[in-house]
Amino acid sequence: MLFHIVDFGNGGIESSLMQWLHVFDRNRFTVTLSVMHPSPAFEERFRPLVPADVAIEILADQDWLNHFQKRRYAQNLSKLGRVGRDVFNTLAVRPYVKRRVAELARRHALIVDYDMSLRRLAGQFGVAWLGVNHFSFDARLANRPRKQRRLATQFARYDGVGALNQHMADEARAMFGDTLQRLFTLPNAIDIERIRSNGAAAQTPPCDAPYIVSVARLDEIQKDHRTLLRAYAQLIRDPAIREHLVIVGDGAFRGELEGLSKELGVDGRVHFMGQLDNPHALAAGARLQVLSSRYEGMPMVLLEALALGKPVIASDCPTGPREILGDGRFGILFPVGSVDELAQALHRVLTDDALRASMQQRASERAEEYGIAASNERFARCVTELLSRKPH
Repeated sequence: MLFHIVDFGNGGIESSLMQWLHVFDRNRFTVTLSVMHPSPAFEERFRPLVPADVAIEILADQDWLNHFQKRRYAQNLSKLGRVGRDVFNTLAVRPYVKRRVAELARRHALIVDYDMSLRRLAGQFGVAWLGVNHFSFDARLANRPRKQRRLATQFARYDGVGALNQHMADEARAMFGDTLQRLFTLPNAIDIERIRSNGAAAQTPPCDAPYIVSVARLDEIQKDHRTLLRAYAQLIRDPAIREHLVIVGDGAFRGELEGLSKELGVDGRVHFMGQLDNPHALAAGARLQVLSSRYEGMPMVLLEALALGKPVIASDCPTGPREILGDGRFGILFPVGSVDELAQALHRVLTDDALRASMQQRASERAEEYGIAASNERFARCVTELLSRKPH
């Protein structure tokens, strides 16, 4: 199998792909990873984490093909430069990459287009194609009919499309109907023992007090840390609450969020940790983990929190949290953007020892459903169906 992603940043797609590379049953699958552009995040953070038995192919493997991408990574691409990049990609990068993909297709039975960035090529070269979608169709496309029609045409080229959860699959059926050849529900996979091993690593916490943790990039279009900060400010009006708030992740909104924490008067108890290579060590020491997003796909941070046995509080956003938390049986859901209900949920878990202990036990049980054995069985069924229906 060839797994493809356009490049590596610091998002959930990259984390979930890395988990798959580690959990695949080596007796069933031989895996190659292809990356369009070698980003700094890939070279410095992710390449050393790729398992030794996974071959790596850089599709744009000539320096001249990465000229504009390097400037984008350095945040040195002007508006005119973006126009030049688009023309260069059309005239030079795409034809080159097409030849590289055609060459790789001859050596693989299946291409898993993990971020659907190769959708213009999907269905070609006589190999089976699986495209994996990571976002809520309704959240991204509900009011964009032209883009819906364009994606419907592109998605139809795949032999199968994988949705990360049932909610997302239902959205796809409603939006694209019979245009999709096959639709699979294929949740993210986790290596539970590896996560727990990471969690056991030495990590000096940023405070002497107990703490709540949030692990998410600082992107207020999606992650809504503003609601979390306001709920935390409300929570600590109770002098019995000793917990600090630790936020792991980085992004363009960091300055704004740090300013909001000062405005709310909680900056002495809120710790912005930035991006961490191993967030599990810090999460393992938390009293609970919280996710405040407006929308998701299948948030890896919730699966990883469950693997660590953490009580979880998450927004009931499309898609993922409700399914992962079993309609609230394995964690607490609160309405998107509700400061009051998030504050109440935090207070309840922090002050009820019996509830917290019960949530910890159920978290570990739920994590097994996304572990290595279950994930390989789901993926094997998907691959078997794709290959059995693909003419050779």
